[in-house]
Amino acid sequence: MTTLITAVHVFACIFLILTVLLQAGKGGGVGVALGGQTSAQVFGGRGAGTFLERLTAGTAIVFMVTSMSLAYFASQSDSARLQRIAVEQAAKKKVADQKAADDKAQKDAEDRAKKEHGDEPPATTPAPATEETAPPTPTPKTEAAPVPKAAPAPKKAEPRKRAAPAEKTEEPAAPAEPEPAQ
Repeated sequence: MTTLITAVHVFACIFLILTVLLQAGKGGGVGVALGGQTSAQVFGGRGAGTFLERLTAGTAIVFMVTSMSLAYFASQSDSARLQRIAVEQAAKKKVADQKAADDKAQKDAEDRAKKEHGDEPPATTPAPATEETAPPTPTPKTEAAPVPKAAPAPKKAEPRKRAAPAEKTEEPAAPAEPEPAQ
């Protein structure tokens, strides 16, 4: 539809230019200076002017209608495109606002944890799983012959480890109390 209107518009534009250039002037400018009656003879007759004037007026009307319709279609397509962009930007803003709110909530939680636990930063890594909390590993069930129990092996004597010397701390000597005399 827009292509057809554009083609008619271009054709009307070219035809309007040609009809305006083909028309003779009204004879009011130079003709008046040269003499009233002879100006019509010098600058052309008035007989063919009515057909060209009507043709020019009709072409001008077609040109204006096609100009307005092309402007309307352009504004509608721009309006739809702008609405789509506005929806996309609103969705992006909503995601950004949600992320900012989540970050702020996390920072507030960290600040509260710091106030509760002093200056220690809160642990952000999960605690390692203990045997109590770890799920049991399945053991394959196979039927095998029972293994006879062997006598326990004698324990080897382990070399003694030297104990680290205890740090000496000087304690103030308590005053000796004299023993009561008998």
